[in-house]
Amino acid sequence: MNPSALRHLRVLSDGRPGHENQSVGLALALARRTGASHEIVRLDPKAPLWTRLRAATAGAPAQLIVAAGHRTHLPLRWAARRAGARSVVIMRPSLPAALFDLALIPRHDLAAGAEDTPRRILTRGALNRVPETLPAKTASGLVLLGGPSKHHGWDAPALAPRILRVIAARPDLTWTVADSRRTPEDFLSGLELPANARRVPWRETPPGWLADELARAAVVWATEDSVSMVHEAVTARAATGVLPVPIRGVKPGRPARAVAGLVADGYATAYETWLAAGAGVLASGPALHEAGRCADRIVAAWFAPEISR
Repeated sequence: MNPSALRHLRVLSDGRPGHENQSVGLALALARRTGASHEIVRLDPKAPLWTRLRAATAGAPAQLIVAAGHRTHLPLRWAARRAGARSVVIMRPSLPAALFDLALIPRHDLAAGAEDTPRRILTRGALNRVPETLPAKTASGLVLLGGPSKHHGWDAPALAPRILRVIAARPDLTWTVADSRRTPEDFLSGLELPANARRVPWRETPPGWLADELARAAVVWATEDSVSMVHEAVTARAATGVLPVPIRGVKPGRPARAVAGLVADGYATAYETWLAAGAGVLASGPALHEAGRCADRIVAAWFAPEISR
């Protein structure tokens, strides 16, 4: 094996699903390019710092260590130095960025006009596990429901007819409407869905269910608060629409800015825009695969590719 090849990488996780999803998404993209294996080391964010530092150094020898989440930053720095490994932090770090070899930072976290540098890649929102190679799309549609958060509220009387409108616009598709942990308890059960639509409560979905649904869905509509799901739908090359929900506060927060950026650049379509255009077939946007783009940069800079993706 080429001595400069990436053979093994370690993901440090703070246990938050969103953070771990980003790190593992990058790890899988790197594996598809290099044949490398990866391991996930879950650090208890409530544990003493020394306990987390020791856990971060456990495992097989790694040439690359990846982490997301502020509580992982010191363990990432410590483990990379101890192992002589490269370090990649996913998010705008709370420590000086110079302490890491590379930072992957969402564009909406930085001022307008910020650009990539040799030690920083600006991404469109969150990375995810969606692969580059996907099966052929089927005649299916997917509606993904988020819920109230610190950035968004919830307006059930306004949202319900919008969901029915997007389903009615494509009677040729078989639709699935799925809620999430944040969705108000009785919202999904209260929807009067047509015969070509089914409801799927999140409690009834097995591991990997959403990834499989996104891979085959030709059309996906997601509520505006569901930032990760909007990005995953775009990455899965579905025609992606955004259902509006109320924004808390005077100014849009980072999640709203991230989704607005995707809409402004044509990757997704706002419900109001779709409605004003005649509520016809939702257009697909350009291809977007941020985990793959970042993996390409990392391999080109530090490692030798071993296999095709």
